[in-house]
Amino acid sequence: MLFFREKMDQNLIDQIRRANDIVDVIQGYLPLKRVGSNFRGLCPFHNDSRPSLYVSQSKQIFKCFACGKAGNVIGFVADFEKLTFIEAVKKLAQRAGIQVPEYEKTKVVNTKREQLLSVYKSAAEFFTSSLFAFGQNVLDYLKKRSFSPETAKELQLGYALNSEKALLNHLLKEGYSVSLLKDSGLFGNYGGGLTDLFKDRLMFPIHNSLGEVIAFGGRILEPKEGVGKYINSPGTELYTKGKELYGLFKTKYNISKAGTAIICEGYFDFLRLYENGFTNSVASLGTALTEDQINLLARFCNRVIMLYDGDSAGIKAAVRAGLLCLSRGMEVLIANLPAEEDPDSLILKQGKMAMQEVVDKSIPLINFLATDPRPEQPTAERIELILDALRILKDRIKQELLLQEVSDAFGITVGALNSKLRRSSVSVSAESSEQTVPQYESFEERNVLALALKDYESYKLLANDLDSSYFNNKRYRQVYNFLITQNLKSEPWEPAALLDNIENNEIKESLAELLFEDLQQMCFEDCLTGLRIRKVQRDLEEMDRAISKDPKNMELLKEKEKLALKYRQMTRKVVNKVLY
Repeated sequence: MLFFREKMDQNLIDQIRRANDIVDVIQGYLPLKRVGSNFRGLCPFHNDSRPSLYVSQSKQIFKCFACGKAGNVIGFVADFEKLTFIEAVKKLAQRAGIQVPEYEKTKVVNTKREQLLSVYKSAAEFFTSSLFAFGQNVLDYLKKRSFSPETAKELQLGYALNSEKALLNHLLKEGYSVSLLKDSGLFGNYGGGLTDLFKDRLMFPIHNSLGEVIAFGGRILEPKEGVGKYINSPGTELYTKGKELYGLFKTKYNISKAGTAIICEGYFDFLRLYENGFTNSVASLGTALTEDQINLLARFCNRVIMLYDGDSAGIKAAVRAGLLCLSRGMEVLIANLPAEEDPDSLILKQGKMAMQEVVDKSIPLINFLATDPRPEQPTAERIELILDALRILKDRIKQELLLQEVSDAFGITVGALNSKLRRSSVSVSAESSEQTVPQYESFEERNVLALALKDYESYKLLANDLDSSYFNNKRYRQVYNFLITQNLKSEPWEPAALLDNIENNEIKESLAELLFEDLQQMCFEDCLTGLRIRKVQRDLEEMDRAISKDPKNMELLKEKEKLALKYRQMTRKVVNKVLY
């Protein structure tokens, strides 16, 4: 099969971006007020009560200094209107009166991942069409459970036909190769032939955060002996169990705007919540919440409400997941459902307002562990569980504040808690101390990157004269590695073009922050020299650590002598420049 994607000429994208002033465009969505050389307004991507969104007209970029959202004019329109990059470009072209030719879909050489994404997209469309063409029994089942056809369409539910080869034959007709289908995880291999993995099941497509279908979950409608109620796609190049959150592709913008995510367990819990307006929800796909899922969610919010089943197993899972979130510095609340209810059943029986009341009355995790009788552990063990989470927390200020919460909730002095926390941490610190590499303040790294974005000559100097080893800070090293892969033009110099369609939000937000820097009094060459000196300092300290382990190694001693000489020469030049 030939694989296709829409492609737009980069020169046309540049023309469209230049024709749409970012301040004018954003003011079409929300009011902005001039503050010095920039403009400021309420950020639409989270619940902003103090204006945190800054827009630079001279640099044609925006950044929210509260939630971190950043980009150029194309990125703003794409994020605000939930459009793809190309859709946002076309919308801005229409606004500027620029004719966009109808590009034919261009044949490209695809990676295996892109081919599998195409297979899953075709499979999802087949399941959805089968639901409405041949799945009346499934629609009746959904109706019996009070789910509307509109919800089924919006969340792309489907039906796997009761056939051994329905999906297989459809995909073969679409032109996909047998070898690719073998690797897709959608088929079993029995007696040497492929057969459909999902048969006679209600199908839930699982999307990544970009909205691409990467896996499926399938549920039988009636209990069958020896048949599991649910089966999920196996691990593939696209999908690893425990790394995705069901529904996040639909709710990530509302989660970001609210600053809060409601986490439930299963597909139907999510469907019920979403259908009833709780559009900042996600589901953990029926598994225990994992670190990967928490890290994914932390890109969009810093506050979570654990809305698990009200029985003892649900409470246990909610506390475990909540402690994991707490260890990542998130604010965690526990929603208190009646013992016999889950989110789906509560809304069905008592309605949306009853669920809203449960959410509104959610209890902070620490207070919940201090006051609720349902967790099985005795008080001392509950405190130890919290301290285990706080030991992992890297933010010392948050750690101290949370210790105070534990003290207030359990009636234990902060001193006693701190002593217990530190005493139990000694062995861990001792084990890791030999592996620890000192982390320096990154002002030189930050300043060099910010100044390199001011003009083309500095940018080329950065790319040609340095390598990633000069950047000790992980975030700035990522930015550097991204910058050296770009091909910016010298005329016109448009660093805002760097923010076109970057999938890595951390790099995009860091770049925007660097572009906002105003370092007019600093000299790029001086900052570059400072960075080089800092690198030699790090090399010397690393050499000292190596020598301390092998003090008789003459090669190491000679190498250190060379480095020390280089360091003295570099620092002498700096001193002479200052004096003369």
